[in-house]
Amino acid sequence: MGFLSEAQLSDEFGPFVAFQEAVGFIPNLLQAQTLLPRLIAAQAVLESAMRLREGSIPRAQKERILLSVAADRQDTYCVAVDSKILSSLGLPDRQIDGLLNGGPHADLSAADLASLQFCLKLSRHPPSVCSQDIEALRTCGLGDESIFEAVLVTALAVYRCTLSLGLGPKPDFVPRKLPSTRIDRPRGPASHGLLPDAHQAAQRKGPYLPTPYLSATTFAPFAIVQKTHGFIPNFFRAQTLRPDLLEAELEALGLILLPEDVLTRVQKECILLVVSAANLNSYCVAMHCNMLRGLGMPPEEGDQVSVDHHEADLSESDKALLDFAVKLGTHVPEFSREDVVKLQTLGFTEEQILECVAVTALNNFANTLQMGLGIEPDFAPPQVFQENKVHLSGAALTPMQREGLVHVVNTLQDADVELVALAQGGQLDAFEDLVRRHTQLIYRTLIGILGNPVDAQDAMQDTFLSAFKNIGAFQGRSKFSTWLVTIARNTAFQTLRGRKNVEGLDESEHDENGDFRPRQVRAWQDNPEQSHSKAEIRQLVETGILALPAKYRVVVVLRDIEHLSGDEVARQLGLSVPAVKTRLLRGRLMLREWLSPHLTTSYKGAAQ
Repeated sequence: MGFLSEAQLSDEFGPFVAFQEAVGFIPNLLQAQTLLPRLIAAQAVLESAMRLREGSIPRAQKERILLSVAADRQDTYCVAVDSKILSSLGLPDRQIDGLLNGGPHADLSAADLASLQFCLKLSRHPPSVCSQDIEALRTCGLGDESIFEAVLVTALAVYRCTLSLGLGPKPDFVPRKLPSTRIDRPRGPASHGLLPDAHQAAQRKGPYLPTPYLSATTFAPFAIVQKTHGFIPNFFRAQTLRPDLLEAELEALGLILLPEDVLTRVQKECILLVVSAANLNSYCVAMHCNMLRGLGMPPEEGDQVSVDHHEADLSESDKALLDFAVKLGTHVPEFSREDVVKLQTLGFTEEQILECVAVTALNNFANTLQMGLGIEPDFAPPQVFQENKVHLSGAALTPMQREGLVHVVNTLQDADVELVALAQGGQLDAFEDLVRRHTQLIYRTLIGILGNPVDAQDAMQDTFLSAFKNIGAFQGRSKFSTWLVTIARNTAFQTLRGRKNVEGLDESEHDENGDFRPRQVRAWQDNPEQSHSKAEIRQLVETGILALPAKYRVVVVLRDIEHLSGDEVARQLGLSVPAVKTRLLRGRLMLREWLSPHLTTSYKGAAQ
């Protein structure tokens, strides 16, 4: 029995059948996840594609990588399982013991030995991997697909070890004896030129392997990614060398991250963010900060989570959940059942803890993969994270470090700090400077919601008056501009609800029954900027938004312009989430219908 309870699943459960056929037994690591069968399915998808099939590298070499990484991490559970599987594949005990103890591997080819050394380096300290390591493997005769598979198998090994540490499954077999400490693998000729210097890795550009182009129309999984992310991240584009493995990975990601029946998507993204930060993975930090913005978290709040979640605007229970994830995700040796019990005493269910473990394992898989392939960032990571990476190695921050980092976040992210302090001290000139600085921002927010310049001007006066009266209560937990926009939004909502003879914002039967059908939505050209400058397009969009009926305009502005989550829009407007989705869809269709003749006509005219 592991750290969590287990549910009874039929032996006919698909992943169980697959493992029984492939390795001859159902690992207890799967049994430890039976409270959420979709997590078992995710692991089965990854292992089936990346481990259990013959590929560019032989099956036995994959198992050697898995065993070596598990031994290096002192994971007795995975070592017992992987030793048994290697033995069933015909590997002699002498070689298995050599892998466990860091001894010479006389029976391995130069290419296999170089691959093993590379995988251990990638598992131990991913940021130290660089393009020269890849070139060294090529010199040893490894092809690009073999290198790609070696990176994926290493990421899978880290994923399994994280699950094992977090779930504490009972060993399937008698554990093999491991060295009391991590063995330093052979260096010199055996390392085949693998570079240990993390600074050198930072100076090199990726991706390290070729990336054939796949479109969302020719590769169906990319269409789903486009829908969930709004674009195809480089993380996925860098893996197109093997579409079959990428497809399996995307399926597993969907099974773990997309459902919100246990943890929310925001909680999962916060887990991914804090563990990536602790692992010093700038790419993943930038990605998850961006995802949190899309889910409605203010940018400065996501940046704060990346630096020190203890000072973020999160509940105490969520902070404890992230503490758990960081300890697990950075492979702290002291992690134990007591960490699980602590979360249970805070009210977390076993299912929530199990999903947190799975998300953390998935994060370590992604971090390892990104570093191993040298994937270039889609976005710049938060400046405050980059400047304080030295303090974020996974160890707990001291109170002094935490105070210093919070100060850095505030001063870097909010240029209004000094003026706000002066205004709170009673200096009217400082508040007037704040008004001048943010007048345009507040007006654009108000005109977007109200659609009327006169009403927007009146509401702006009310907004700044309310801010002046309440500035003493502003505690700096968000940027001053964010606080100001919130006041403006609430002022605009009150104005809308107070209008007479104008359709209100409240929910109505029209939201469900439908009162709009698009009439002339024409196909847009791939590049409308050929006929319009960015400024012209922006002006067209703004005009189109202002032409929308109030109840649709407000939802489009909050969701698409201010990037609030659907739940937050529903809360602020007092609507149900389905009503918000309906209004957003209709508002977008109306806007698209309004824009279509402007973009298509001009384009055709320019083409002629």
